[in-house]
Formats: sequence, C-alpha cells, structure tokens
Amino acid sequence: MNFSILKIIIWSKNPNKAPRTLEFKPGAINYITGSSRSGKSAIIEIIDYCLGSGSCSIPKIGPIRRTSSWYGLLFSTVEGEKLFARRDPGAQNSTDDYMIIEGVTVSVPDIPEKNGNRDNAKGILERLAKIPQANSDFNETGSGFKGRASIADMTAFMFQPQRIVANNETMFFEADVEEHARKLREIFPLVLGVVDAETLIKQHRLQEVRRLIERKQRQLEALKINIENFSGEVRGRYIAAAQYGLVSSLKIDDTSTQVLFERLKDIVDKWKKDPTYWDSDGHYINTERLSWLREREATLYSEITTLRVRLTQLRELSLARATSEINISRKRDRLSSTSWLVERLSSDHTCPLCGTNCESPSNEIKKLIESTQKVEAQWKAVELVPPMLDAEEVDLQKQIAVKEAELRQVRSEREYLQEETEEMQATREQRAMFVGRTAEFIKLHESLTDEGVFAEEIAALKEEEAYLLKEVDFETFAQRKETALFKFSRFAGHYGEILELETGDDLIQLDTNKLTIRVIDEKGGTAWLREIGSGANWLGYHVTTLLALHELFVSQEIPYVPSLLVIDQPSQTHFPDDTEEDSENEELQAVNKVFQALSSGIKRTNGTLQVIVSEHAGQSVVDGLENVHLVERWRKGRKMIPWHWSKEMDVKMIGKNAQYAADDLLKSHIEPAYKAAVGDDSCEVSIAHAIFDENGVSFKGNALTLSRETIDFAGHIDFDLNVRLLSPEA
Repeated sequence: MNFSILKIIIWSKNPNKAPRTLEFKPGAINYITGSSRSGKSAIIEIIDYCLGSGSCSIPKIGPIRRTSSWYGLLFSTVEGEKLFARRDPGAQNSTDDYMIIEGVTVSVPDIPEKNGNRDNAKGILERLAKIPQANSDFNETGSGFKGRASIADMTAFMFQPQRIVANNETMFFEADVEEHARKLREIFPLVLGVVDAETLIKQHRLQEVRRLIERKQRQLEALKINIENFSGEVRGRYIAAAQYGLVSSLKIDDTSTQVLFERLKDIVDKWKKDPTYWDSDGHYINTERLSWLREREATLYSEITTLRVRLTQLRELSLARATSEINISRKRDRLSSTSWLVERLSSDHTCPLCGTNCESPSNEIKKLIESTQKVEAQWKAVELVPPMLDAEEVDLQKQIAVKEAELRQVRSEREYLQEETEEMQATREQRAMFVGRTAEFIKLHESLTDEGVFAEEIAALKEEEAYLLKEVDFETFAQRKETALFKFSRFAGHYGEILELETGDDLIQLDTNKLTIRVIDEKGGTAWLREIGSGANWLGYHVTTLLALHELFVSQEIPYVPSLLVIDQPSQTHFPDDTEEDSENEELQAVNKVFQALSSGIKRTNGTLQVIVSEHAGQSVVDGLENVHLVERWRKGRKMIPWHWSKEMDVKMIGKNAQYAADDLLKSHIEPAYKAAVGDDSCEVSIAHAIFDENGVSFKGNALTLSRETIDFAGHIDFDLNVRLLSPEA
C-alpha cells in the first residue's frame, strides 16, 4: 500500500498554544535522535492510535497525555493527502472521536473538530489497502482470530517498538499476545499473496458445500438405519393392511417383497384419490395451510430470483469497474503532461516543442485539454463505485442458500399436503393412521434410491465441490507460499550480508506458524531465533525480516500492508540507555550497519518504503548514509512535548541546558520581541545560551545589524510565551 507519513501533529489542551508538528520525508529514513524520557518511544503509539487501534497505548503518566488534546497523522496516498486526528481519551481507554480531512493537499487546522469515527478511519485505510472483507472463519466458529483481516492486523509488519526490536522470542508487533499471534497466522497467506479476495469467497463456498454434503449424508444414514429390516417391515405392513380390510388376504411367503411393496403403494394411491373408498368418514385437506404454502413458495422463488440477479449484477459491476479503472488510469497517465503544456502556453506563448511564437493555444491543445477533462470526469465516476464488493457477494450467496433451503422445505410440505390426506390431524380411525404411516414409509424408502431427493441433492453438491476444488487448488497455494518464502529468504540474505550477522551466509527461513525465523547452515543444521545468541544478532534478524517482507510486498505488488516501518531505538543492544555520549567506534559501526540495511531497503523498493527511526544514539550513526532525513534532535531542552505546554517547570529541568528549546521559539517569539524593542527589523537574532529556571527559560542572545555590529542581549520567556528583554548592555 502506497503510504507515507508527512506529519505527526499534537494539539495542546491549551488552545492558545500552537500545535506541535514533526515533519517527515517519504522514501527516506526519518531519524529522530534524543535523550532518555524525551518522548521517542511514544511515536509508534501515536501512529498506531491515529490508524485506529482498539486502545490508546500512549503512556498515561507523563507530559504527553497530561497536556495533549488530539493526536494527528497527515499522510499521502494514491488518492492524495489525508489527515486523521483522534481525540485523547482522557481517563478512558480510548475514544472513537476522529477528525478526517481528505484532499489533494490538506492544511492542518489550529483546532480539530470531530467529523468522523474510528470505523470511518479504518474503512478508508482498508479500502486503500484493498483488504478483502471476506474472513477466514470458513466453519463459522465465531473465533475472532479467524475474522476478516483489518488494517490493525497489518501493524505487525509496520512497528518495531523497543520491547520487540531485539527480542529473541517475539518477532512481530503484538505477537507476544496469543490472540494477536493466532490472527497473524491466519492472515499470513493473504499478505504473502498466496490467496486473494476471490479465493477467500470460493473457500467459503467450498466449506459450506462440504457441510451440506456431510449433513445430508448423515440424514441418509439415519434413514437407512430406520429401514434396514425393509423386507420384514413390508411383509408386516401387508399383513396389517389385510387385517384392516384394505387388501385381500394373500400367502405372502410365496410373493416377492417388491410385489408386496407395489400393492402397498396401490393402497396409498387409492386413498389419495378417494379416502372414502374404505372409510366413509374420510379426511380433508387443510386448504388454509396449503394456500399459505403456495404463496410462501412463490414469494421465496421471487426472492431467490432477485438475489441471483443482484449477484450477477454485482459480479458484472466488479469486473466492469476493474476494467474501467485500468483503461482510464492508462489514459490519465498518457494525458498527465497536459497541465504542464497549459501552464507554458498561459505564461509563455513560445511553443515548447518547435520554438514558434504564438498568441493563443492551438486547437490541438484545446482538444487535449477537453480530452483530459473527460478522462478526469470518467475517473471520478469510477471512484464512486466501491472497489471491494466481495463481502456482499459472500452475504448474497449465504442468503440464497438459506432461501433455497426454506423453499425446499415449503415445497416438500406443499407437495405432501397436495398428495396426501391430512395426517397431521389425529383421527380415531386406525385404518387412516395406517395408510398415513405406510405412505411415509414408502416415501422414505424411495428417497434412498438413485432417483431420491437426498441422492440428487448430494450428487449436485458433490459436483459443485469438485468444481470448487479445482478453483481452490491447495497444491497451487502451497506452491505460491513456497515461492513467496523463497523470495523472502533471498531478500533476507541481502540484508543479512549488510548487517554481517554471525550466521554469515546461512539460509534465513520464515516460519509463518511459529511467527519467527530459523537459520539453516550448509550442513542442514537449524537454529531458531531464540537459539541464537547476542542482542545484536536478534536486532539484526528483526531488521532483516521486516525489510525482506516489505521488499516482498512491494516487488509482488501486494497492497495490504502500508509501506511504512517504524523502529524504536535499534541501538539499545550497543549503547546503554542513560548516556548521550558516542561509544566505541566498533559499536558505532555496528549501529551504522543497521541504517545501511534500512537505506538499502528504501533503495531496493524504489523509494516506496518509508522508515522512521527514533534513536538514543547521536547523529554520527547515520553520517554519510543515503536516504537519511534528520527530523529533529531532542536534546538541550527540546522534547516531543514543548516545555511551555506545562504549567510549571519540572524540578529536574531547572538549571539544565535549554539551547534547543529557546531556538524553537526564536523565530516565532524571541526575534519579533527583540526587533520591536529596538525598532530594527533588519537585524539577525540568534541564541547564544539558554537555561531552564522555575518560571521558564532565561537566555542570552546576540543581534547582527546591517552594519555587521554585534549586540549582546539577555531575556526571559515564560510558560505563556511572554518575552521579557533586558537592556542590550545587560
């Protein structure tokens, strides 16, 4: 899924405080370096929360939740930019309140306003990711882990928090929770490209057909048990019929069972034509019930026809939309340069092709513009048609199956009432009761023959089962999975070589059942991740696995996973947490290799992959690398949450260096205050030194005038961002 974060925005609870904004670059390693307790680890939680997580994992204790009102994510997609902002839940576990803004470009508002909910946000993301709405709960067990895939499931391949990135037991985000691990096992065939939406639908139908076959076969077995003594029961019924005076006495020992059976059928047929033939009391047909059954049969037939028409239309619509989208997309690509030509013609009358000067656009350009407008109109029309209709198709098939089952039951009862006298109403005449039971016995027996109802239904279902088995070829699925895992191993080998893992050139295999990797040496020996020593190796295999998977997703054009990888503190296995100093050169080189692998992943995916790394180590670990964008350095008073969002200074910060904190307010507050005080708008102001105090930040600065004279000054800025300047001589 083409997905790049452009900004993370946090809004203060104080509406007078400007939002905190972090800007990111697509197709790059976005690097945030900072000291401990600066808010680095909350980046993953904020992104996850904005993308629709079920609960808010942003730490409750600390300045982030205490001072923030909304968290926002501005990201780019194939449809343009989208802003998802979600309200801080306060004392609750989460909230569904969202502000969603979509457009070619999106401006960040000063104050968010709710206009959507979590379901809206997830629906947009799952539509962009083209996640099938059919689930894998083919047996309808109701188990949540077999439910349909969601965007929340895809975060397993996007996030590597500090507790996971160097873990030897858990490879994927939230896979340390068994519920999430079971769900991840279910969706792996989907994300690896082994199955698609159409295949899921056919798998659903195959399981339904198999259930129907099994149920009907059980019914057949039950009937066989009931009449396994068929010959003896026929003779016994014939003797009873003679006793009731329904047939003349006959030496049954000399008569075949089939002849006796046919004579019993004759008795039943005569009774149907004229029940008073033997019984003057007779029987009557329940006309009211029969009338209702006929009306119900007609209604069900009409409903089934309507559903089948809808199913056909749905399939035609899906096919037509896919075809139209491809054709119109090609036209848009061919006409993409039209805007450039129009701009050139509107600002410069020189033809960009031949150099001829002309005063007005040529007719050909006008035609090109008209064609572009028509294609864009067609594109917008196609976009209105929901691209994912597979869930509705599954639902329609289920509705049809339910209606057909009811129709069979209604038709059976109607035919029975038409053909038989009313047996449901008790009669005191034993003769009538006998004829009714005999008619039922005959019907049950005939249902067991090749022409019987059960046999016909089972034969039809087995025919459909054979067709679906060809379409849902499990051998092909196994081959697809083997191919995907082979590609993963090849990609993983590339990144493992960059990281110089201790296992060297050994083969790296992904086990989608155990949700981890194993390494196979040239002699066939294997070692699981937990059996490989050192945190550096665990970190290396995590980075290798996630990069190899993202390269597989991009190379195979598998759309379900956003092309984003967020890693928190990969250097933890090399540097202690409580130092800001660079460690030994060997450790620096080891961490640098992690970033080399990340840079290679971006290059091998042609800039599709975006990486965000929050790190304790300094900027030196990324020096000289391609595709690195330094977002911010969270040191010297700069953190995720600005100091001035609080109401009082943390005692631990008093007396600490506030250089970056003052720099952040230089252009917006300090410089304008100084220029207004001295009446000189031309000077250049900079901060030389700043420290935190109880009431804010005290700073010393200097101003460079047009005459190149440097003037030193001092000042103070408080929590309300009021700047108080001392005299330049101070």
